Amino acid sequence: MNLKHLSGLALAALLAASSVHSQTTDATTNAVPPTAPAVNKHAVPILAALKLGDAAKEAKVNEVVTTFFTGLNDWHHQNDAALKGLWNDFNHGRSKKDLAAANAALDKIDAVYATFKPQHDGFLKGLGKVLSPEQVETVEDVLTVRKVEVTYNVYTQIFPTLTEDQKTVVLQNLKAAREQAIDASSMLEKSAFFKKYKIKIEDVYLTAQGFDPKKAREDFAAKSAKAKVDDGDAAK
Repeated sequence: MNLKHLSGLALAALLAASSVHSQTTDATTNAVPPTAPAVNKHAVPILAALKLGDAAKEAKVNEVVTTFFTGLNDWHHQNDAALKGLWNDFNHGRSKKDLAAANAALDKIDAVYATFKPQHDGFLKGLGKVLSPEQVETVEDVLTVRKVEVTYNVYTQIFPTLTEDQKTVVLQNLKAAREQAIDASSMLEKSAFFKKYKIKIEDVYLTAQGFDPKKAREDFAAKSAKAKVDDGDAAK
């Protein structure tokens, strides 16, 4: 087409039409496709560990996790000040060897966390509708950085003569610690719950079983230090 033979009005109309067509084409070409709902940051490592390979199940787990952490964050916003003081009381009681004061602080901590039990139970129930019991445990392990497995393995090294029944009791206590720790908002507090149960395991149960936890730990530390020295000598 020779633009010289077009009137000014016709030329303007042609350019306008061309512009509209270009904009429509660009808009279609650059359109962003719809995306799936965002995955909650807490669900990312959980889904990676579960390896479900099922989009519907993954979406449901993400939904349950999102609901749980929304409620958990709100609850901790209201209760963390009180909990911090109670954990300080617990640590102070332990450092002063005042077991009565330490236990009293733990009782108060448990009472505060009891108010979160409906959300806690709802979380596990929601997961149970989608996952097997073993998979629910995997979720709990992810939320507590696998402290059950790590701590249990250390106990079997520190106390190599544990019977199968004794190992079962140790594992049950560590899983009880995990059950409480999933409601904690920080790794420091999760570790505190495990400390609570490690005291039960060592100071109460293993001591009653005839073990000397303090000496066992000292012996284990000495063996570990010697092994490091031996490894260093071998490397030389």
